[in-house]
Amino acid sequence: MARTIDELPGPPGLPLLGNAHQLARASRLHTVCERWADRYGPIMRADIGRRRIVGISDADAVNMILRERPEGFRRWSVQQVVFDEMGLSGVFTAEGEQWKRQRRLVITALNTNHLHRYYGVIRTSAERLHRRLSEAAQEGRVLEIGEEFTSYSLDITSALAFGHDLNTLERREGELQEHIQRAFGMLIRRMSAPFPYWRRIKLPADRALDRSLAELHRATEQFIEQARQRMRERPELREAPENFLESMISAQENDGAFTDSEIIGNTLILLFAGEDTTAHTLGWTIWLLATHPDVQAQLAVEASEALGEDPFPNDYGVIGGLDYTDAVLRESLRVKGVTPLITAEPLADTTICDTHIPAGTQLLMLLRYPNLGDGFDPGRLLRGDESSAPKVLTFGAGPRFCPGRNLAFLEAKSAPAMIARNFHVELDSTAGPVSEYYNFVTIPKGLRVRLTQRSRQTAGAVTGA
Repeated sequence: MARTIDELPGPPGLPLLGNAHQLARASRLHTVCERWADRYGPIMRADIGRRRIVGISDADAVNMILRERPEGFRRWSVQQVVFDEMGLSGVFTAEGEQWKRQRRLVITALNTNHLHRYYGVIRTSAERLHRRLSEAAQEGRVLEIGEEFTSYSLDITSALAFGHDLNTLERREGELQEHIQRAFGMLIRRMSAPFPYWRRIKLPADRALDRSLAELHRATEQFIEQARQRMRERPELREAPENFLESMISAQENDGAFTDSEIIGNTLILLFAGEDTTAHTLGWTIWLLATHPDVQAQLAVEASEALGEDPFPNDYGVIGGLDYTDAVLRESLRVKGVTPLITAEPLADTTICDTHIPAGTQLLMLLRYPNLGDGFDPGRLLRGDESSAPKVLTFGAGPRFCPGRNLAFLEAKSAPAMIARNFHVELDSTAGPVSEYYNFVTIPKGLRVRLTQRSRQTAGAVTGA
């Protein structure tokens, strides 16, 4: 007979607060949960005020839940409320028929058939990133490379989402970026709060959030109007849209099923998710390359051979031949995934890990926990080693798999190929160890590197063959 949630092990809590005080520091939320998994096993319970949370770190159970969305499980209902309050309603939090409508919209906009058209945007940003890194290498300057990746990813995502080139890599204007980071941080804070205090009293952080959200919505509304003007001037964009926003406006005009608020919410979600996940995946990938010189050397060989005299991937077709680069990124995602936590609620009573889970129970899945402690070996992916398969499905599974995964890989592969082709990367030994903090994704903190210019001959020579 299955046990009840009350019979599960878990950390002791305080009256009224439960374990909220242990989760109050949002930047360490993921590591607190992972330490609890070490101590209490593959399924455990914790309390945030009156809310009972069930943590699941068993890989088979997590994958089952991911595959059975949206028919068997949904995201936390409180998560949807928080997103809706912030004007971020979209396919990420939508459920039921609303999700099906919006999913169709997003899948159409991110269709793989559009990737070759989108690559021009990625190539432009890769060229700008190459110039930025070359300047740092020539000056012998230590570089906070995570900041460069954030600008690189934001420029690509904003161009593909809005059709607007922010060019933060060269202009160094990070206002939009700051608004996004503030919104991400407050999403975590509000989702883990024991009660919705912000509906009664606004703290300084909440007032700052309101200002950031107002700016993000104002900017998005402006981009929507610019997109509509372009489509009036160029009617062919309705059949062959050049960015995510134009795709959604075209769909709205065709069947009238999508509201302006849904367009705004989905565009902002794409901006949020595309900027942060890709940027910090690149950050952790560079950290792994710097700490594994043999992998970095092999990556340099492939990049040198594939790119030839070009300093960065100059053509969409080149990306398809970067097999080792692809393996490096997938292995980075496996051992240092940037999405360590994901929420779910069962739509009906179910049994997980021999535990009876009533409908509506808030589940917190520890996505990266099963891979903690694994070594970094991209070669096993190419060798077909059975251990190369991720224990947890990084981009999800079933109908709710990540629709932007192909675009994310296209963007992500361009940067390490360019870096390996042109530079040798070392960690700055004076900066101390690289740590991580959680802000909806895990972010490398203190990732400072030194770049040494690498000639094509040098890259080819590191084969050792």
